[in-house]
Amino acid sequence: MMNKTTNPWDGMTPDLLALLDEEIAMLGLRTRQFESLYDAILHRRDETMETLLEEMTNTQHRHAELDERLQATRTMFALAMNRPTREIRLSELIRLLDGEPRKRLREKREQIILLAERLRRKHLTTAILLGESAKINRRLIESLLPKTETVTTYGTGGSKPWQTSSGLVDAEM
Repeated sequence: MMNKTTNPWDGMTPDLLALLDEEIAMLGLRTRQFESLYDAILHRRDETMETLLEEMTNTQHRHAELDERLQATRTMFALAMNRPTREIRLSELIRLLDGEPRKRLREKREQIILLAERLRRKHLTTAILLGESAKINRRLIESLLPKTETVTTYGTGGSKPWQTSSGLVDAEM
């Protein structure tokens, strides 16, 4: 372990901890949004879904900005340690820090890991629900119009043809 007086990155640790708090809050928000979206899809609350999807897009942009700030902080740590940025991970910083900063960083890392896994599961269950809904809708349409090659559907931009061999929903992660 390095002595606190020779540790060049001690002054940067509070900024990193603050950014990790923001990351924890962001992961919690995104998880709640997916839970709400799942519920809105399940109970066919179309207005709620539209609002949520807009909020989720905004949240995704804010999360991308936070990721950029975290990357900049990671780069600052790398420069202070005279190491490549790719080598700077929370686990490495935990190993190098002492006392309370080490404890707090470890706790935040564990929270982030748990929240990220929870978000991944919520995203997956929502994607499965959408996939199953699309499958049911596709079968209903095909049973009503079995000899039709294309079906006209209507969206916010007007009519658009749907090929029965393609999916109803495009999803992007």
